Amino acid sequence: MDFKPRNIVNVSGDCFDHVRVFSDGMWNVKRGESILQHSLVRFHVQLIVIFLLVNSFHLVLQRFHFTHFTSEILAGIVLGQTVWGDKDKSERLFPTVVRNQVFASLSKIGYILFSFLIGVRMEPSLIWKTGRTATFLATLLFIFHHIAMLSIEITFDKDKEKLTAGFVLAKEAFSAIYFAAITTTEFVMVSTILMQLKIINSQLGHLALASSLLFKLATFAVGTLFGFINAFVNISSQVGARIVIYSLALIVFIVVVSRKTMLFFIRSTPVGKPMKEIYTTMTVGVLFLLSAIGDEVGLHYMYGPLILGLAVPARSPLAEVLVAKFDTLVSGFFLPLMAVFCSSKLNLFQLIHEFKDAVHLQISLIGYVMKLLVTFIGAYFCKIPLRHAIALAIILNAKGITEIAQFLSFGDITDLDAASGIFLVFLLQAFQPLLIKKLYNPADQYIGYQNKSIEKASDDAELQILACAHRQEDAVAAIKLLQYSNPTKQSPLSVYVLCLEELVSSSTPLLINHQLGQKMSSYKVSRSQPIIDIFKYFESQYKKFVRVNMFTAVSPLKQMHEDICWLSFDKACSLIILPFHKKWNSKGKMVSSNTDTRNLNITVLERAPCSVGILIDHSRTQGLSSIFLASTYRVAALFFGGPDDREAVAYALRMAGRFGIHLTVMRFITPTTEQVYHDWDYMLNSEFLRNLKLGVSESSSINYIEETVRDGADTSSIIKSMVGGYDLIMAGRRHQTEPQALSGLSEWMDLQELGPIGDLLASEDITSAISVLVIQQQIMKASHSSTLN
Repeated sequence: MDFKPRNIVNVSGDCFDHVRVFSDGMWNVKRGESILQHSLVRFHVQLIVIFLLVNSFHLVLQRFHFTHFTSEILAGIVLGQTVWGDKDKSERLFPTVVRNQVFASLSKIGYILFSFLIGVRMEPSLIWKTGRTATFLATLLFIFHHIAMLSIEITFDKDKEKLTAGFVLAKEAFSAIYFAAITTTEFVMVSTILMQLKIINSQLGHLALASSLLFKLATFAVGTLFGFINAFVNISSQVGARIVIYSLALIVFIVVVSRKTMLFFIRSTPVGKPMKEIYTTMTVGVLFLLSAIGDEVGLHYMYGPLILGLAVPARSPLAEVLVAKFDTLVSGFFLPLMAVFCSSKLNLFQLIHEFKDAVHLQISLIGYVMKLLVTFIGAYFCKIPLRHAIALAIILNAKGITEIAQFLSFGDITDLDAASGIFLVFLLQAFQPLLIKKLYNPADQYIGYQNKSIEKASDDAELQILACAHRQEDAVAAIKLLQYSNPTKQSPLSVYVLCLEELVSSSTPLLINHQLGQKMSSYKVSRSQPIIDIFKYFESQYKKFVRVNMFTAVSPLKQMHEDICWLSFDKACSLIILPFHKKWNSKGKMVSSNTDTRNLNITVLERAPCSVGILIDHSRTQGLSSIFLASTYRVAALFFGGPDDREAVAYALRMAGRFGIHLTVMRFITPTTEQVYHDWDYMLNSEFLRNLKLGVSESSSINYIEETVRDGADTSSIIKSMVGGYDLIMAGRRHQTEPQALSGLSEWMDLQELGPIGDLLASEDITSAISVLVIQQQIMKASHSSTLN
């Protein structure tokens, strides 16, 4: 039998003595030479071309919700044989030896760091908290994946070019790798697509993460076991025993020695102090050493880094530092380089011409479709709505850079099968985000089928409020508001406290219920503990009439609104209290302004299933004692008309029932008010004011005032004059029935989320020690068009 020899380029170290690496400068290039003859200069030019092309593609494609990975593959195709034609032309800018050695090495270094960060972001301990639905889906996917792997064998008869199938393991290693890559579920790809679509902490996102994490850990353990068995069966018992002993020794070293060393690093770092550079340097040095040793003892070179990443204490300061230092480098440089390098080997015209010979692609595509169907059937069996079940099936079969890395690590990427695999991954991942976005919108579940607002709440019913806090000052400001909300035996107060923390070193967001004894990582002092202690103290002061339940949400900042909206929806809250994004010091000077907090507030206002109040604290309270010792509290509620103003006054009226509260309701009218407005909203305002005046006549603590104004200037003057006389001013965000009274104010708003009055009261000109609560009544209503299937 004739065998076609493979082209092998053997380059010794001596050869590079004659390779010109550095340039003398573009002005010193000799005649007949090119500056690109110097390998370092050429490498820099290659990087510039690659990243310019990638970002140019992404600038256009991101408008259509395509991923950055799509742009990377397209850039590789443009720089590869598909556009340049034959291999010689495509490698004029990228000479073969330097290109393959440098770029392939950088790609594998990136894959080592990538595998390590995957392990760091995973939390194996969460598998014990996995729900039944996630466990069922993970088990179903695990069984299907391994039955498919064990049931399909691909063998090629070199002479007859014939395909056979049987019920034994595949003889060709790359055939198994190819099929496994397309039919597996990768935790990192699931978390990536959820993060990209901003649904990582939605209910569907939590389910997908839990299922993929359980599947990945189980597959990793079983795959390692099968690798040991394969060494005994297919090599020899002596070699197999040696591989098992060395591999177990390496794993024990990582789990015992390395983990204890990392725990020492964490415990020797004082709380609030940065981790020493030497600790992270030693960790990364051990990372590459373990990769090399693992490759020598029979494990794949990425196994050591992955196990070491799993050994890093989850959510610890060390994990945060490692992610902060290497995440941008890996995701922004190494992985795009790997994607471009691999896809540059792809020749689409050759693939189309030889498609009938790309058997791996055809069989793997069939396997992918079958796994999609199995996942969908399993999700639908768990009573997940139809559209959500389809979206979940696509999420759990997300493809991307991990599959490309496997083709690079286990096969020859110039081969037709590897190239077809890259192309298949490119096609599958390109349209996944678009389909998921069409099928699943987490805001749909918050649609208000029931009006949850203070105005509609019964006076003798329990008032449920969700108070959010980023820092200790937010908790103190919220407590001052809550204690005057008049909790009584007939109308108790139920407060759900949500401590908000940014997700940094993990791919898994958490919603921790402290009533169930759930805790943060023992390796990290949580910022939420002081907030929890403050609200516990508040509860102890009002044991009979106040019930406090505490939660902590650890989420990405851009998706934190999902936790807020879900908790308020789940607990049927009537009001969400959000802290304002600006802070003032004791002298009334603004000291901080957090854009992320502002964006979070805006998103919650758009999606909340109940009323929302943004609490602006100018009061600069000194500790808790000053709050509970206060005997009187002066409250002003401003009324222009509309649902938001009615909500603000309704909350103020509830406060007025408490001893020591003096409430002033100030209505702003214009000379033409009674002649112009006679619509439905006007009728609601009239009925509301009629009931208000009836209550004023029966209570000496409530004062009702009407102010006639001509325009926004008069309104502004009156409000500024009353600032120093009150402890709390309450106003609605939107004012729909008195545009003349706000003329001039609405046009010059800086903070749209506060409305014209809130924007005025949040200005830096206000130096009095007051609190301001700007309220928006629930705006989401049920509609037939938004009903899920």
